[in-house]
Amino acid sequence: MNYFQMGNDYYNSKDYKNAIYMYEKAIIKKDNVSSALYNSAVCFIKLKNYKKAIELLKSAISLKKDNKYFFNLGYCYTMIKDNKKALLYFNTAWCLNNNDLDCEKAINKIMKSYSSKS
Repeated sequence: MNYFQMGNDYYNSKDYKNAIYMYEKAIIKKDNVSSALYNSAVCFIKLKNYKKAIELLKSAISLKKDNKYFFNLGYCYTMIKDNKKALLYFNTAWCLNNNDLDCEKAINKIMKSYSSKS
């Protein structure tokens, strides 16, 4: 049984809780672990549980350095109003893929908020 694919199927039908359950089973079975951690984190983002998403994204990053992992980590920190950490992770994502326009927009938005406070 491919738990990772089942997790993707649940995710695609917006059943995030069951997707998380299947991704957890995939992680236990050592099936596509970094992607299962990342996909679980995205489900938690959809459920607005940013702290749990941060935990999972950091675990995924420990296994694989991927710009989308860092980007979503920056996004989570933005959502919990920690712009310094958000900027750090958005910049890391952008360093890994400097063609990512979403990273550039996120960085510019945060930097603009800092300059407007001056």
